[in-house]
Amino acid sequence: MIAELIESGLALVAAPLGEKGPTKHGWNLRHNAITSPSDAERLWGKNVGLAHAYCSPSPTCAIDVDNYPLALRWLSSVGFDLKAELFRPEAVVLTSGKRYSIKLLFRLPAGVGPQLTRQIMSSENKMIIEFRCASRLGHTVQDLIPPSIHPSGSSYRWLGSGCPQRLPTISDDLLAIWQELIQRDEEAQSSRSSELRSASPREIALIKDALTHINADCGYIVWRNVVWALLSTGYTGAYLLASSWSQTAPNCFDQSKFQLLVNSYNPNIHGGHTIGTIYHYARAGGWSG
Repeated sequence: MIAELIESGLALVAAPLGEKGPTKHGWNLRHNAITSPSDAERLWGKNVGLAHAYCSPSPTCAIDVDNYPLALRWLSSVGFDLKAELFRPEAVVLTSGKRYSIKLLFRLPAGVGPQLTRQIMSSENKMIIEFRCASRLGHTVQDLIPPSIHPSGSSYRWLGSGCPQRLPTISDDLLAIWQELIQRDEEAQSSRSSELRSASPREIALIKDALTHINADCGYIVWRNVVWALLSTGYTGAYLLASSWSQTAPNCFDQSKFQLLVNSYNPNIHGGHTIGTIYHYARAGGWSG
């Protein structure tokens, strides 16, 4: 079936069996996606990820429902019936076996390019629903599909009556909701950018030097603290500094998790993370700056 999926225009990526995503450096670059049926053997015995942004003739996307009851309620509040969508005859749905968690797969309409991934969070900062396709840097995100194995040991499996080789086009209503989220976030980012300041070459060089002494494969808490500390500087290039440093641990980096962390940063709440945080971790790693 894998070869048939590729023949239908789906771009795939390999991940270690039982892992949630690829670990190979550069997996999210276009030239590393598997797009030829003759390369299907590269996926044998591995988890299989759908590389949304690189599918043809149009990108694919996933509506990743992490909490079905809350997602049903949120989408209803913006005028969309998730339950009705799930029971459409052409709906392509999959599950990892996790309770309340499902994914719907779609094609984007012809002429519509990859959409930025966006999340809806609960008041407790828990994921409700995620609109998944591409990163801000233009790289693909991926979603595991059958016959992949979830880290819990459960198998991904198809639900619904739709055919993965003939993904339905996302509805205009659902795409409009997604694009409104993108526009809202872009406006908020633009507003924040107006308050940012440019760093001097010396400041940037000092930070970059310090970051070389902090292993990005450092565990969640240190990673979070460093990213938030970079954002606390208010520098226009803070996002790219945080992203570039995080990607020095390719086996750990996940664009959607990174974006989620960035979006969760609130200087009024997380003000304890400053440039001093970076220098503290760097000195613990042998930095003498």
